[in-house]
Amino acid sequence: VHMGGNATLVETMLPEIQALITELENKKLDLLKDLKSYSNDHLRFQPAPDRWSMLMALQHIVLGEMGIRLTEAELRHNPIRKHLEPGDMFAVVMEVLEKDIHVEVPDPSVAPDGSMGLDELIVLWQQERKLLCEVLEEVTEETVNEVMFSHPASGPLDPVRTLQLAIAHFGTHRRQIDRLRSEIQEIADLQ
Repeated sequence: VHMGGNATLVETMLPEIQALITELENKKLDLLKDLKSYSNDHLRFQPAPDRWSMLMALQHIVLGEMGIRLTEAELRHNPIRKHLEPGDMFAVVMEVLEKDIHVEVPDPSVAPDGSMGLDELIVLWQQERKLLCEVLEEVTEETVNEVMFSHPASGPLDPVRTLQLAIAHFGTHRRQIDRLRSEIQEIADLQ
């Protein structure tokens, strides 16, 4: 996985984790390439007061990844981690994400405020992705089934399911951004 400007090849990860983080990284690079072609006004455009701009959706994606890392850090030395069992809500949450079923943000800490610009978000995302990779490099065959993250709706998740959820979550908000891009194009075509 190439992390931004630092050509850090991840060779110490378990193959299934490396495949998922590589997929997430490729999706990130594609999204950033698309977003860089928009003006700040377009990036901040909200079609309605209760709808997010492209930058708000991006901020939410970045905050979601940050939440994975912060939860893992909280759980790492907590004895309760050994007693957490992955629940059966994972499939339900994945379906909600994959079908773009509108739900409220399940955790206020990942609600975007739209305050950050694209360059700022790119820097933060690169930092967070690097830190997330460092956490994922620590996962071994012995710990791959342990809880890494607990989502408000799906409950405790192991590293593979955490990344599968992150990819589905990314997909939901990528489609949201693409709908905004279409709306912006439609407005431009009318003028």
